[in-house]
Amino acid sequence: MAESKDKEVSIQTEPVSAWWRKAVGLIWDSVEGDPRDRRYVQRLDTYLFSYICLGYFIKYLDQTNYTNAFVSGMKEDLKLYGNERNWLNTYFNIGIIIGTIPSQMIQLKYVRPSIWIPSCEIVWTALVMAMAGAKDVKTLYVLRFFVGLAEACSFPGYAALLGGWYGPTQLTKRVAIFEQTSAIASMFSGYLQAALYKGLNGRLGLAGWRWLFIFDGVISFPIAIWGIFAIPDLPHTTKAFYWSEDDKKYGVERIEKLGRKGPEKLTLRVIKGVYTNWRLWAFILPYLMVAQAGSGTNYFNLWLKAEKYSVVHINTLPTAGSAISVVAAFAFGIVADRTGHRWPAIVTIQVLVMISNILLSVWDISKGAKFFAFYLSYVGAAAQPIVIGWGHELSAGDPNLRQLLVATGNIFTYCFSSWLPLALFPTYDAPKYQYGYQILILFGGLAIIETLLLHFLHSRRPKAQETA
Repeated sequence: MAESKDKEVSIQTEPVSAWWRKAVGLIWDSVEGDPRDRRYVQRLDTYLFSYICLGYFIKYLDQTNYTNAFVSGMKEDLKLYGNERNWLNTYFNIGIIIGTIPSQMIQLKYVRPSIWIPSCEIVWTALVMAMAGAKDVKTLYVLRFFVGLAEACSFPGYAALLGGWYGPTQLTKRVAIFEQTSAIASMFSGYLQAALYKGLNGRLGLAGWRWLFIFDGVISFPIAIWGIFAIPDLPHTTKAFYWSEDDKKYGVERIEKLGRKGPEKLTLRVIKGVYTNWRLWAFILPYLMVAQAGSGTNYFNLWLKAEKYSVVHINTLPTAGSAISVVAAFAFGIVADRTGHRWPAIVTIQVLVMISNILLSVWDISKGAKFFAFYLSYVGAAAQPIVIGWGHELSAGDPNLRQLLVATGNIFTYCFSSWLPLALFPTYDAPKYQYGYQILILFGGLAIIETLLLHFLHSRRPKAQETA
């Protein structure tokens, strides 16, 4: 009798459990599927993914804090009335460009990511704190260059780690969330700068904008230390404390079933193979253009400053845009993962961004319409995670290409970002630019064309060669 009751309970509860997992699984995949895989992915999320989100949070916080500092007194204190704001960005980008490929190759051949990435984080954190003591813009130029050099490891390193552990139906939404910690960092930096300006401006003889660099460093150090323990390297090389020997064996079997091969020895022949692979260049074209098309968000706070908004509002109003980018990236990431269709999502996003840039190109519109256009442009942040997920799917069978894919794309992106603001968005023209937003419309159109080209090339590739 007891046995029949147990069976009855089992029959009644199993459909409820399956329904619950399926419903939640529409949003987050680690609650459905094989129990062993669920536990494995949940542990991966707990350590690796949570660290990557925190790591990119501090990376972006330390990368962009100068923009909040600039509109919160740094411009006046250091007499930055020319194009210095853009030059600060350019020197940082030069550091990124120089350091990106060497940093990825170091991780491939010499130093494990679990050591290299946190070490670089500690270095750039110290440099950011040193910016608080800068007496002139030349000192800031030098520090920004070396911050960029140290940060060169982070974004492509994080993307390669995610691509090395997660499958095609899991990757895009996680890349979207990890990328959107940058938006959260922008929101946090805006609120932090507003609070420091009100609470610590002048304390100990330091302006509020100088306190921002100090507090960013205080936040960053413990996260960098945690990275040493949280990063598991790759499934074939992991020594992470949270994996048992059985877990390590399962991880290798699991990732190889997805077509992901283990690391190969880095040689000149291998490097040549990476840079003559059609997948790399087909990936870079849309990757570059979606990033440039959505770059109009960088000039929102300069318009707010020109409109005579308070320092607090200049720092906090853009945070609503950051929230929009978080929601858009997560929503489009879920759709791309669940459907497996990348190009419709990317094209939709680019159309919205083009509408935003068209409105800003016209410029002589109401203040409400300008707010709408600036906020709409934040949707553009949803495109790049989809492109990255697509790129990792295309390069599943080539571990060195996966490692260098985003790194190479970043070099092109930062090369553009080094000169584009100087030419199209000079600070002394702010907030109305002669042809800046018109060129962003062009980039949006090119992004759509290149996305369709990537889809065409991918669809014509024989299935047997997908992991070649």
